[in-house]
Formats: sequence, C-alpha cells, structure tokens
Amino acid sequence: MNRRMRGVILVLLCLGALAFIHVWSFLRTPVAPPKPVTMNIEQGQSAWEISRALHSRGVVSRPLTFIAVAVLTGKARRLQAGLYVFEGNHAPMEVMDILFRGRTLRYKVTIPEGFTLFQVAQAVAKTGIISREAIIESAFDPATREFFQVDAPSMEGFLFPDTYFFAPNMTPLEIMARMVGRHRKAFTREMEEQAKRLGMSATEVITLASMIEKEAVAPQEKVLISSVFHNRLRKGMRLQSDPTAVYGIEGFSGRISPDDLQRDTPYNTYRHHGLPPGPICNPGTDSIRAALWPARTSYLYFVARGDGTHAFSSSLQDHNRSISHHLR
Repeated sequence: MNRRMRGVILVLLCLGALAFIHVWSFLRTPVAPPKPVTMNIEQGQSAWEISRALHSRGVVSRPLTFIAVAVLTGKARRLQAGLYVFEGNHAPMEVMDILFRGRTLRYKVTIPEGFTLFQVAQAVAKTGIISREAIIESAFDPATREFFQVDAPSMEGFLFPDTYFFAPNMTPLEIMARMVGRHRKAFTREMEEQAKRLGMSATEVITLASMIEKEAVAPQEKVLISSVFHNRLRKGMRLQSDPTAVYGIEGFSGRISPDDLQRDTPYNTYRHHGLPPGPICNPGTDSIRAALWPARTSYLYFVARGDGTHAFSSSLQDHNRSISHHLR
C-alpha cells in the first residue's frame, strides 16, 4: 500500500470518527422547545416531513441527522398518525420512541370509565413516570386548559377512559394529550351536531355525561337517568344528583349522608340550579351518547333499589312511595 493510499484511508477514518462523534453528541443532547408544541402527524406523512417539522418547532436541532438515525434504526417506516405534544427536555432517541411508537413503550395504564381526575393522576403515578401532584397541578392550570382549548374548571371530563402506553420522562401535558386526543376522536361529528340541536355546548354534554356515568350502575339505565336530568332541566328543577355533592372529596367512598347533600360547593346540584360548572368524572362513550340521546319519558325522579338498578317516577308522590318501599 503506497503512501497516498494510506493517507486516503487515514482521512476517511478521521471523517468517520468525526461523523460518529457528531451523531453520538446529537443523540445524547436533550433539546427543549421554547414552549409546549403540538404536532398532528397524518397517515402517510413521510419521516423527512416530520423531521423538518420537529426542527421548525424547536424539538430537534439537526433534522438531517435525525432522519439519518431514524432510517438506520428502522424507525422511519414505523410512524403512527396522531396528536403529539412536546414539552421539556427530550433527547432525539426519546423523540423517535414517542413518534414511531416502537418496543420502547413501557408503561401500560388503564383508565376505567367514571374515574375522576384525581384517580387518573393516581393511576399514572403508580408507573413512576411522574408524580400524582404534578398531573393534578397541570390539569387545573389555566394555561393547560387554554392549550387544549377546554372550557371547564379543569381537565376533568376530557381524559378519556381507555388503555394507554406511556414512555419514560413524559410531562403532564404529553400524558394528557394522549387522553384528550382519544376524547376528541370519541366525540364524533354526529355528537357535535346533536349537541347543537339540543342547544348544549360540548362541555355541558360532557358534564351531563359525567353525572350519568356516576349515577348509573346498570348500563341500560343510562338513557333513563339522562331523561330525568333533561326533564328537570326543562322544568327549571334542581338536578339533585348525589355524586355532585361529594365531588372534590378525594378518596370518598361509602354512602352519601344528608350532611353531604348540604355541602355548599359550586358542583352541588342540591344547592344550585342547572348543571355543575364542569364534569365530575371522565365519562365513556355510552354515557356521552346517553346525554345526547335520552329516552323519551316523563320521569323526574329515581331512587336506588339496592341491587344496582333504580326505580323511576314521574311524580313526587310516586317517588316518595318508592323511597319508602326501598328503604324498608
């Protein structure tokens, strides 16, 4: 091997080493966007388009290196459509894990229908990703509600019940973005149109659905319970829903007492007319549909029978008889 060939090889080795250092430094250096950003990745969008968008929003510093690593690791062809939120420090490999949703997703969290915001925060905190307090604080932060364009006192009601997979180091905003995205997908155009026909805002629908979710045990009764609330609203009667009286009491369980029904909170529908100022839990699709399409009845009252079902009445006299019968 002559001197010239050895020189060429040496130059190539140096260039390779520099390229390796460049990529290694890129992969290990976290980047934080100047403010929380959303990215809606559409089906079929190319990895290069995504890389450029990430760079323009301040999520990655070197789009060419990012796409090169994505191609080399095989993740460039595994992106999934959806709404993503980026906030705080993320190394490029973390960004890839979030976007391409590969095998690195570790934490499975199931949110049952009817869970409150506080229960959602507790379920997520059990994974060790983030503290319960951080999620609750963010959910009540006006900036969070503004970010997601939610017209309610908190994110309560908009954290859709489902099973989720979360990556390490995700922020409260990123976690809630997954749930809000599912909620918006579940709240269909048909539902939006029905809400308009009823003269209700989306928040009012979810608030009513959350009350139905908390009141109903037997799924088939949801439309009947909805009819009671709709009938009472039309007549200007207080809704007198027991779960609204104890909303906000963390860890509440057991029977609701007469003293509970007198608690003076904005949510207590025994003390205030109309719907509460916001949802009291996170309802599922069946409860949302029941809120929008109630059964046609003349019912104004219902009382629990003690077996998971309710007795429905159209008059106070019949209701009082039902109470006497089922309290024996």
